[in-house]
Amino acid sequence: MIGIEAEDFLSLVEAAHQDPANVRGAVNAYMVESGGETWMIDSGTGPIFGPTLGHMPEVFATLGTDLGSVSKLIVTHLHGDHIGGATMDGKPIFPNAEMIVTEADRAFWTNDEIKAQFPEQFRGMFDLAKATLAAYGDKLRVIEGEADVAPGVTARPMPGHTVGHTGYMLESGSDSLLVWGDIIHVPAVQLARPEVTIMFDTDKEQAAATRADLMTALAGTGQRIAGMHMLFPGVGYLDTLGDGYHFVPEPWAYL
Repeated sequence: MIGIEAEDFLSLVEAAHQDPANVRGAVNAYMVESGGETWMIDSGTGPIFGPTLGHMPEVFATLGTDLGSVSKLIVTHLHGDHIGGATMDGKPIFPNAEMIVTEADRAFWTNDEIKAQFPEQFRGMFDLAKATLAAYGDKLRVIEGEADVAPGVTARPMPGHTVGHTGYMLESGSDSLLVWGDIIHVPAVQLARPEVTIMFDTDKEQAAATRADLMTALAGTGQRIAGMHMLFPGVGYLDTLGDGYHFVPEPWAYL
């Protein structure tokens, strides 16, 4: 992580009762059922991040939900841990879904000139984005700004992690949920130190500023939030704690 001394990192991770040599993370994607439709916000990693991730198809099978029932795949940004599960064998894993992405991310991750400026180890991210967008073909929908992407779902630009990184506000009656995507990657560290960034942030200064502004706006408001890298299931509330923040998980609803 960038912007934190090693001893401070170790202290924060140990305070969260995690092994500094093996900090465990989460990669969440969210199914939304509304008005008889099924939507997905992100698709997880698919097979590209190893055997402990990418089990979304098995989850669908357990729920008895057909992958073909998904009518919208709403994407926070075009990194592999968010679109790696969007295709299988080069074809959409959600064959009937409209794929919704931001124009900013589409333009960035399909630009070969930008790709050439990145180190070799990052260029596969561009290839994956281009292939995934191509797989959805004419079912690709590109949005800008605070677009209405589905009934009760509004895009909220949160740039920095990628140029088009976007959260989504879900509203139904008096209830709401803000899916903030990758605002935080390592909760044990970035809740206490929001200024800390990661190597995958396209614009680290902007990512830190976006995180700081959003957390300031949300803390103590009672707004329910969800994050792709908050510990599973990643739904809860943000409060202040000292000079930083504390994530209060939503109590699990057993059905």
